Formats: sequence, C-alpha cells, structure tokens
Amino acid sequence: MILRPLRDRLRDPAPLIAAFSIIRSVEVVEIMALAGFDAVILDLEHGPYGIEAAGPLVVAARSRGLYPIIRVQRNDAAMIGAALDVGAAGVLVPQVASPAEAQAAVSAARFAPDGTRGANSWVRAAGFAGGPDWFAKANAEVAVIVMIEGRQGVEAAADILRIPSLDGVFLGPVDLSHALGVPGRTDHPLVVARMGEVMDEAREQGCVAAVFAPTVEAARRWLGHGAGMVAVGVDTGHILAALTAVAETVRDGVSAA
Repeated sequence: MILRPLRDRLRDPAPLIAAFSIIRSVEVVEIMALAGFDAVILDLEHGPYGIEAAGPLVVAARSRGLYPIIRVQRNDAAMIGAALDVGAAGVLVPQVASPAEAQAAVSAARFAPDGTRGANSWVRAAGFAGGPDWFAKANAEVAVIVMIEGRQGVEAAADILRIPSLDGVFLGPVDLSHALGVPGRTDHPLVVARMGEVMDEAREQGCVAAVFAPTVEAARRWLGHGAGMVAVGVDTGHILAALTAVAETVRDGVSAA
C-alpha cells in the first residue's frame, strides 16, 4: 500500500494515533494496523532487537497502510541513516536537549546539500532501484521528530523548534517525570504543565507536537490540547491487559455459574 509521505501527513489537522512496539513480530504490526492505528513506532531503544530485524516489520507496516516510524537507540548519524535506508517513514530521536543536538539529528536524516546522510539509492527505501532522483524525494518525504524528555530539553524547546527542516518534537512524560523530581507520575501537574507549554510553543511555530500517553485518558487529554500525534501505550502492555481481561472474565463466569 502506498502511503502519503509522513512529512505531508503530519501537517494534516487530523492527528495520528500510534503505539510503540517492542515485540519483534510481523503479526503484531499487522494487528495494530487492522485495529485502526495510523502509525507504529518500532522501538529500537527499548525493544530487544536491532536494525537487522526492522526490515520485515517496516514492510509489514507499509503493506497494511501503517506508517513505520523507527525510534533509534540514540542520536547517532549512522543509526538514523540505517533506519531510513531500511524504509522507515520517519525517525524518532531520543534524549535531545539542545538546538545543536536537534540540528545533528536533522542533518543525519537529509542528503546533501540539506544534510550529511550517507548516499545509497540501492536500499529498500529507494525501491532498490539506484535512481539519482530519489535523494531529493527522500529529503522531501522523510520525517524527523526529536524527543524532549528532560529539563534541559524543555528549557531549550523554543530554540529546538526553530531548527529548519525539523518536523516535530515528541514529549516523553516518563523520563520527564524523573527529570522534574516526580518519577513515574506522568499525570503530575508539574509534568502536565511543562508538556503543555512546549506543545503551545510548537503550535505557535507551526511544528508538530507529539506525545506518549500511557492511558486512553491521557491520550484524549493531549489530543484535546492539540497534539498532532499521540503514541498510546506499548504493544506488550496492550496485549497483557487484553489477555488478563479475558482470563479474569472467564474465571468470573465460572465462579458465577
């Protein structure tokens, strides 16, 4: 299935609904698409697999009309380039705390003259075709989103958002709660307030604000605040919750009988 470029889709008023995936499974990716998600974030930072396993997951996502976004392990040019070569629609770069770090991430994702991404047009992302016109096309279509997860990043958010060719910022409330002294309390008023400030700044500068929401309630709150993309939970958590509900319901039915 041919998807619109993610950079283009992020500009739509309709938000993207995503979830993180740390399970190395084509079937899980397909099921997320069938369930109605718009995007999957293949998590190479916390998932137990690397770039060598990401290719089939990217293909599975695209075949079902699901945007494959890869969260790389760190802000590393080689990792960013590899994620895009394997066919990711965009990259999510963790722990960005300054404009210089954001600029490095953007540069790593763009071919010259816009950046420093290593050039090879025989990769999956280019359809293995080797065409010279692909480089400009990739620069125009690939999305770069940086994660603001710490106090420094929040304080530098206004300057980070001014980096040319940056498509969005992604707010990570779990790490941010630790940085703000309320570890794990993602709905703490201090965490919510700082995230809201960054989202407002992003909207003013015409940049997409994305956010991780551990619960449906949190997702609805941030969508109401104008988030352009919400990543609702993680595949492992969703599967555990669903299976637990089935097992408990069956046991309750037996007890009632």
